Amino acid sequence: MKIVKKSNGRTHWYVDADTGERVPGVTTILDQGLPKKALINWSANATAEYAVDNWQDLTALAPSARLKKLQGGRYAAKDEAANRGTQVHKLGERLLHGERVVVPDLLRPYVDSYVRFMDEFQLRARYVEALVYSERHRYCGTLDIFGDILLPDMPEYDHLPRDDDGYVCNCLIDAKTNRSGIFGETALQLAGYRFADYMQPDPNDPDSAFGMPPVTFTGAVWIRPNGYSLIPVTAEDEQHRAFLYAQQVGIWDQGARELIGDPIEPPTASRYVLAEADAR
Repeated sequence: MKIVKKSNGRTHWYVDADTGERVPGVTTILDQGLPKKALINWSANATAEYAVDNWQDLTALAPSARLKKLQGGRYAAKDEAANRGTQVHKLGERLLHGERVVVPDLLRPYVDSYVRFMDEFQLRARYVEALVYSERHRYCGTLDIFGDILLPDMPEYDHLPRDDDGYVCNCLIDAKTNRSGIFGETALQLAGYRFADYMQPDPNDPDSAFGMPPVTFTGAVWIRPNGYSLIPVTAEDEQHRAFLYAQQVGIWDQGARELIGDPIEPPTASRYVLAEADAR
């Protein structure tokens, strides 16, 4: 199995170079196989906020056009947040590679928070935006950061091995820029990365792949315009098993319609006749 990452604008996908078959990504698997209860409230609130913020413009439209605007209103906020997250990730990747970057004013607070995290935990990034994949379970993904960090000397971290400089090595960290913090599904996402079979630093060079290194610590850094938080995340065998269940649910859901056949036509005319009962 040899994987190549394809990109088109903000979207990307993974292809098995040997067969040409698309291989699902970790986030796609979770989108297809994991309930998103929080999104139900979010979509209702986002639509209501759009209506209130654009009330005057909406009242000037015909009812059908107004409905169309309301139906699409929530996606404007979602696209803005997704684009912001993508740009912060790209700028962070370049900074971790030692490049100088020019940061747009709108993103500056987020990038400043990202840099604070790197400085204050003295991050030594080994691999950034590296592709990982599982040959056994047929999935791929792109991790954010794999490297070493300097955790404080506190009892809850005593079980983590450190090198001679006090660093906890082989840390797997995901970066999030959403408004709501770190959701539980991040544990499944990190478990998918952690228990992949291979890491491929160059997403376009299958020959750069090697066995996935053992992971010592998994966490997520929540990047906000006014700061950041590094949050430990449990991503062990149990969470990986749950991730694989979500993968199976998604596969089932994608093909569920094929399980339902067409209506069966009766072979003969009906022999049964309904009659009204005698009311006397």
